[in-house]
Amino acid sequence: MTVFNNEKILIDLPLKNKSATQLAIAFPNTYSIGIASLGYQTAWKLFNQSKDVNVIRWFTDIQESSRQNTAYIGFSFSWELDYKNIFSILEKNNIPLHANERKENDPIVFCGGQVPNANPEPFVENFDFFLIGDLETVAEELINKISEIRDLTREEKLTELANLPGVYIPGGKGLPSQATTKKLITRGNLTSSSILTSDSVWPDTFIIEVARSCPELCRFCLASYGSLPFRTPSVKDFLIPTIDFGLKHTNKIGLLGASVTQHPQFEELLDYLLSVRACHGKSLHVQIASVRADSITKKIADGLFTLGSKSLTMAVETGSQRLRDIINKKVSNETIIKSIETIYNSGINSIKLYGMVGLPNETDDDLNETIKFLTLIKKQNKGKNLSWGSSVFVPKAQTPFQWFGVDKNAENKLSYLSKELHKIGVDFRPESYEWSLIQALISRGDRNTNKILEQAYRYGNTLGSFKKAMRENKELINSEHFIFENWDLETVLPWRNIQGHLNKDIVLEHSKKA
Repeated sequence: MTVFNNEKILIDLPLKNKSATQLAIAFPNTYSIGIASLGYQTAWKLFNQSKDVNVIRWFTDIQESSRQNTAYIGFSFSWELDYKNIFSILEKNNIPLHANERKENDPIVFCGGQVPNANPEPFVENFDFFLIGDLETVAEELINKISEIRDLTREEKLTELANLPGVYIPGGKGLPSQATTKKLITRGNLTSSSILTSDSVWPDTFIIEVARSCPELCRFCLASYGSLPFRTPSVKDFLIPTIDFGLKHTNKIGLLGASVTQHPQFEELLDYLLSVRACHGKSLHVQIASVRADSITKKIADGLFTLGSKSLTMAVETGSQRLRDIINKKVSNETIIKSIETIYNSGINSIKLYGMVGLPNETDDDLNETIKFLTLIKKQNKGKNLSWGSSVFVPKAQTPFQWFGVDKNAENKLSYLSKELHKIGVDFRPESYEWSLIQALISRGDRNTNKILEQAYRYGNTLGSFKKAMRENKELINSEHFIFENWDLETVLPWRNIQGHLNKDIVLEHSKKA
């Protein structure tokens, strides 16, 4: 018995034709992590709507089937460092890593998700094509085209696929080169779980997308700029019926989104969930993604506690108002402190704040402002659990801070925060500085950086592997240019062929405002 036998499928699937084309939807991590990804589940659901396409699933630890008879493999690719698992899955199934080495009987390999939507260039050697935009806008047409061209040669298939909106096939492969591929945006309702399982990292939780993107436009944030425009479905017409459907199968509801509490009808949604809990007793449990400080009210905090929240997370980035203005984080220290007090007073005993070091124009004074800010919060909320999770600023393509490099002093800043926050009893949880550098290389890299990524993978994919691969390729690839250097605003960007929701000139203006 496998984990697949333990699943509860929540949607109806068409009976597949015996001659259906086999398509593998792959997630570059373990089953328990991948099946918790709403984006991955949505891809599985959308591609499964046709009777002419048979969809199977691949993870790093388990596969529904081998590559035999698999004509297409689509990866959900949302985190840069998962690339090594993509390579591993391909090799496990005897599929060449390089697209130009694949033969007529090899699967056509593609991907979608946050990474290719921002900058696919480091991976043009590995994928036959990329999906750019919300999958809801391209899945049906892609599936129809796959069915239509099933009897063509590999090259003919790719030529046909290159003509689809939202499909990016880079030049240099003997195929028509697309000057710019514009990201396609869905305006319809958002998505929800199609599979429940106790083997997920969110066990038996029915997840509902409450918001897509974020309206605040923090200048470093790919979650905002990369998924614009900010969209929220109707509470009455979508969210409540979707919750009712989910409650037929489980008592656990997860509300997903970069800015869930900024849904304009969030309190109405909360009222409904509380009314359901009142009817069902204490059996309903609601989990929520991070909240925004200026959206927290007593009603929201009390309601979330009643619905089972024991802790909440909040991204505040810094305790420096000056720096927060630069990054366009439109919330004050006073508002954050008041929101934290409101959350603690509701009965929720643990808060995790997300911060960042190495932001453009950050000074030592800004770090000290963060320490003073957290010291004040601890003094005002004695006995409460407070943690500060700190990442290193990594420039992301398609954002206004894409022209800035990583701060070489960020590692020392993490050490300084660790020492000072320990003194005041704040649980400090830093991300790795060294791995942040690799993220930056991938985020801002061009096609040549693929050589480093592949060699590092061959050498074991450790930090030492990357350092060795960078040294061996330093004559061809200036890694520091992609990782550390601040680029001139006139620099030709590697990802210039990908057009996000905002015009590139608008993104440039947002950068200048900083």
